[in-house]
Amino acid sequence: MNNDDPQPKDNKPKYKGKYRIDSTRLPAWNYASDGRYFVTICTDGKKCFFGQVVEGKMQRSPIGEIAHKLWYEIPNHFSNCQIDSFCIMPNHIHGILVINQIQEEDAMNPRTQEEDAIHRVSTSQRGDGERGGVTGLFNPMLSKNSLSKIIRWYKGRCSFEINQIYEGFEWQQRFHDNIIRNEFALDRIRQYIINNPINWKSDAYGGA
Repeated sequence: MNNDDPQPKDNKPKYKGKYRIDSTRLPAWNYASDGRYFVTICTDGKKCFFGQVVEGKMQRSPIGEIAHKLWYEIPNHFSNCQIDSFCIMPNHIHGILVINQIQEEDAMNPRTQEEDAIHRVSTSQRGDGERGGVTGLFNPMLSKNSLSKIIRWYKGRCSFEINQIYEGFEWQQRFHDNIIRNEFALDRIRQYIINNPINWKSDAYGGA
């Protein structure tokens, strides 16, 4: 995951006299670009809303079942995103999300092979500063179906459905992500997700 070393209290940047929360996003990375992302989302206070681990196996609560069901629904709401390995743990979710913007464009506007080739060339040659001010195409708020927007939808939908049966459920405000660079890292992260229930007692997000 993107590890930000904590700064000494007196040296942390301030905004309007208050200490700011450091961003977990990688600077200058376009989080709407094609790629595979390892995502971790925690409940507020790391409370075990989603169930418990019994003998190395996750036993989901009714709330956990909602979180599990809605993760499968992500591709239904974001055609540019597919899910890979994931695991609902007592107080957090680990999952791999695969973003493919060309896939979404093809679904919405089918093109011939020739048109697709022209589109790819024109996109790659597009100059900076078309939109987004100083941040250009890296502005996450202007990025269509970015990772942040996908997670925002998931967290919001979970909160809505869960609060129909249990008042008081909340997420941590932020989420953690890791850009998966190669097949070796992909295999390692998949195995980590699969083994997460077995390793629950020593897990950094919970355990004994």
